[in-house]
Amino acid sequence: MSDYLNDLRTFWNDFAQEYEAIQQESSFPIAEELRDFLIQEKILPCRTFLDLAGGSGRYLSILQNDVKKYDLVDISEEMLKLAAEKAGEHVQLINQAQEIFLNQNKQHYELVFSAMNPALQTKEDLLALCQASTDWCLLLRVIKDEDQLFSPYEEKNPDLLLNQRYQTFLKELRIPYRTKRFAYTKYERISREFFQEYFATDFSPAELAQITENTFNATQQKNNQQLLVFELIYFRVPKSYNEHGF
Repeated sequence: MSDYLNDLRTFWNDFAQEYEAIQQESSFPIAEELRDFLIQEKILPCRTFLDLAGGSGRYLSILQNDVKKYDLVDISEEMLKLAAEKAGEHVQLINQAQEIFLNQNKQHYELVFSAMNPALQTKEDLLALCQASTDWCLLLRVIKDEDQLFSPYEEKNPDLLLNQRYQTFLKELRIPYRTKRFAYTKYERISREFFQEYFATDFSPAELAQITENTFNATQQKNNQQLLVFELIYFRVPKSYNEHGF
């Protein structure tokens, strides 16, 4: 394994417990609503399912119930330990880097799914993912994550634009696709003190004082509305791709 992949594995191993805690605290029912949509569209149930870069199994516990054989691949051993706590007997956990798995794997799956995959960046990555499927490919990402108080003063996350990149690739490959969005809103009370502590290292004291005053005026607390939008890209892999390769 290359130094880059070793560093990546170490990062996710170290982050696994915190990542799982964040997932458990999430109040957004994206996994349940995704399953319901896939059943509605008759994409689920299926026989063979690949969860690529599946991490600690956020979608595993929900989607495995409609799959006969569920394979979850991730580079992190610690993530897979957490996923194992949710896995049924028909689930296989595979500790391998995405690139290595897709290059070496000879099995094909009816459905290939990947959510919030940081390693899916290029057209070549997308083609390799498609080649693992005999039918459906599903790509799920957050495309909007913003709130009223903090977002105006934060840099935009470039990963929010990855789904646009995937759609450009699919158009270039002339693969028809569809999209489905899942939107969630959350409200939280934020104090002036917390707001100032959050941005303490990002602005000078004078700048932060002005920003705080503009945001809170004379109040000590404000309601903060968060909007989170997931977008699913789903498409059938053309049969010619499987028969003749890319």
